[in-house]
Amino acid sequence: MIGKLFKRFVSVAYVGVVKDGDVCDVCLRVLKNKKETHTDNKRFNLDSRESARLLDEYIEQVQKKYNIIYTSTVLNSINQGGVPGCDRSSFSRYEIDVTNAATVCVDKRWSVFASSYDIESAQREYDSIGGLDFIFSSLVLMKRFWDKHLSETPSLCLLKMKTSVTIGIFTQDRLLYSNYSILMTEKKVEGDEEEKKKAEDIFSGEESEFGEESLVDLDEIALELDDPTVAKSDFQQLPTDGKGASLNMENLGNDLKILEFVKTSLNNFYKNPMYESSFIGQILLADPYGASNETKGLLESELMLSVFVKKIELCGMVNELAIEEGAF
Repeated sequence: MIGKLFKRFVSVAYVGVVKDGDVCDVCLRVLKNKKETHTDNKRFNLDSRESARLLDEYIEQVQKKYNIIYTSTVLNSINQGGVPGCDRSSFSRYEIDVTNAATVCVDKRWSVFASSYDIESAQREYDSIGGLDFIFSSLVLMKRFWDKHLSETPSLCLLKMKTSVTIGIFTQDRLLYSNYSILMTEKKVEGDEEEKKKAEDIFSGEESEFGEESLVDLDEIALELDDPTVAKSDFQQLPTDGKGASLNMENLGNDLKILEFVKTSLNNFYKNPMYESSFIGQILLADPYGASNETKGLLESELMLSVFVKKIELCGMVNELAIEEGAF
């Protein structure tokens, strides 16, 4: 009680930090007596030590200015997902071993999980800015973002980041299926490979992040990037920009990975008897960077489903959830 009363008379800073490949978004919201008094949004390029230094300096300035600070982020880890239900039998049903994982029940209807080691690794990654108070699942963020667009008919929700992609098949109040994959490996400091291997062993015991056999089998995390059934001629049918120039090869590669990832997920959702599958009415694509027109066109032409694209302010949503978590 004393803590809550004290917060009514001081400024409380909420700092959202989302690292994604070579960029880092930082958003600041300052509240006093539950009223917003200041906001700030910055994007840092992490392609040099100088950029990383500027990020640390910005966080330090915030920490010096405000006495109460809550820092939050979204977990970007292969060893995570979600299942319908909240009891332990729900995880067993989907062949998820949560012995070394953290789990959270959402709305008393479904759960998210993540490797405890990956959560600890995320905490260590942010040690230089004072650590983290909240780490959120991308599934929770997607459910919140698309809530008004969901109905009793399942929708495939897709969060496309630079380094990863998350799939959640939702109805208005339920999670039916989830999947997560790495698109691009983030830059690592020397010595991280051994630590990464330890984290992967917790769940799968496989060396490759795209290994087919995995204890987190609910979403078949593997992507068959070299699948011989994918014809090389498919590359010639992809769209180009308004000037007729070829798309950036990196974006092209990611779009193809996303397409195959969605196909694999849909096939698993419809054919695997462990899932309560029904017809999916639409794909809802959330994009933090507003650059998914090609992805939309590719998915629509290949899957014959309507794709609705909307830009998501991921950093802002992380902050919003942190505020709602009862820090005030």
